[in-house]
Amino acid sequence: MRALVKAEAPVLLPLAVAVLAATSYFSGPPAWNQNSRLALTRALVEQGTTVIDAYHATTGDKSHRDGHFYSDKAPGTSLLAVPAYALYHGARRLVGAEPPDVRLVPLDPRDPNRDPAARRPGDRLAYNQAYRTALYVSRVGSVGVFAVLGAMALYLLALRRLGDRAGALLLAAAYALATPALIYGSAFYGHQLCADLLLLGFAGILLGQGRWTMAFGTGMCLGLAVLCEYPAAVPVALLWLFAWLYRGPRFAAVAALGGVPAAAALAVYHTVAFGGPLKTGYDFVYLAEFAEGMRVNYGIHAPDPRVLLELLFGAYRGLFYLAPVLLLAPWGLACELRGWPPAPKSMADGTWPVRHVACVCLAVVGFYLALNAGYYMWDGGAAIGPRHCVPMLPFLALALAPAIRAVPWAVVGLALISGALTLLLAAAAPEAPQFGDSLWGHAWPRIWATDTGYAGPANLGRMLGLPGPLSLVPLLLVLAWCYAQARPHLRARG
Repeated sequence: MRALVKAEAPVLLPLAVAVLAATSYFSGPPAWNQNSRLALTRALVEQGTTVIDAYHATTGDKSHRDGHFYSDKAPGTSLLAVPAYALYHGARRLVGAEPPDVRLVPLDPRDPNRDPAARRPGDRLAYNQAYRTALYVSRVGSVGVFAVLGAMALYLLALRRLGDRAGALLLAAAYALATPALIYGSAFYGHQLCADLLLLGFAGILLGQGRWTMAFGTGMCLGLAVLCEYPAAVPVALLWLFAWLYRGPRFAAVAALGGVPAAAALAVYHTVAFGGPLKTGYDFVYLAEFAEGMRVNYGIHAPDPRVLLELLFGAYRGLFYLAPVLLLAPWGLACELRGWPPAPKSMADGTWPVRHVACVCLAVVGFYLALNAGYYMWDGGAAIGPRHCVPMLPFLALALAPAIRAVPWAVVGLALISGALTLLLAAAAPEAPQFGDSLWGHAWPRIWATDTGYAGPANLGRMLGLPGPLSLVPLLLVLAWCYAQARPHLRARG
């Protein structure tokens, strides 16, 4: 693997810079989902506890047990952000800077209430710059880092599938920069982190050549995916079964051992916070409307075909509406299930198992679509696109390989359109309203607005004073530079 990465460094390094620049460029406002994860990270670093009583006023996504508040999210994202936030917290204390804080801005300026935990209708919270910086650092140091690793892993997988550097870079860039992977890679959610950990585990199985160190690392990635998102347990089981069949029982056994630390961490967290290894924050949801929705089977029911159509094609949360390049993926999956195009002979261990990989991708994609179509809050609340389906995106993107082989210019054209839409949506922040068209009703007016509102600017270009769409120009220049660095090496085949 080291030799492979070294050989592909002329392409991998520009790809890594492009993805890191893109995910770091956007800085959306604090919101419940992200605040809940940051609250747990802060509690662990600042107080050495899982209790978020000191920070619970910033979020409605929380649990309440025995008189204390906890994050209701799976803890993996918060745990992986601990090193980055600990460095920020230590540096802040060293220089005597202000701590992250929030204050209440009441609807009635004469209202004496100034307690953020006692918000009334019409009141809002104002976060200081230290809070925004803490959220940004925690996100870049966890979600952003794995977004880079995931894009690199997908490039290597696509290279094995296509035997062509240009095609592999197109596939990896389309996934990382022209789908909701960029939107949720630019926010402190668990979805994209889970997607990239599943992708890294898949790459470990296909590219690991049976080594026990790679098998253990594969298991660690798959275990961390479940630590970040509970539903990932199903695709992790599918990937482990694939590892058994493709790499053999020894590889699968070592991979299972690699997942033990994450399983142990999850059991310890659940026991400390919620009283038992199988108890989760969703068993103690604080807000009544959320608790009622999750009362039966955690809100998961039989898939609704009408919801499925809305998840794929609707203007409200539709995946293909926001990322039309992925329209080529279902056709690609059908081709690969038939074994076309055949994989090239590449790298030391032979041919890509076309049909087997397609079956795994189809199973993972089918699981997430069925899960989201049967969830009581299928729209994801304040969100852009089908956010609960984000972990399936790399498996869907991998199915673009036949289209890249057969109609590469169609992929390029749709990827450019998808990339433009994705940048627009990422610049608007991922919390779109629970009504209307998130693209033209939310993102388009927001990118043209001269007043960014109390939430503040959502990208670094705005912070530099660049208005409207011009705020995206610095990022586009960086992406163009990265492509220029990789282009001379794309004629060589893997």
